[in-house]
Amino acid sequence: MSTENLTDVEQRVLDVLAPGGLLTADTIARNLNMSPWRVARALNSLRRNGDAFRNRHAQWRVTVVKSKCVV
Repeated sequence: MSTENLTDVEQRVLDVLAPGGLLTADTIARNLNMSPWRVARALNSLRRNGDAFRNRHAQWRVTVVKSKCVV
């Protein structure tokens, strides 16, 4: 997915995830000062598009392909 097609919330979520940490949706919501519901919707959209990955502990990260593209 190209960054032109991302919503503002999706781009902000990717920016928080870009450094490579594993973060929960609640942590991302607190960092962005947004409701967890908005962040969860953005994360699920990013997951569907292959930009983000959630592990079994509900921690999110940028996918390997996407993280190599983020500078």
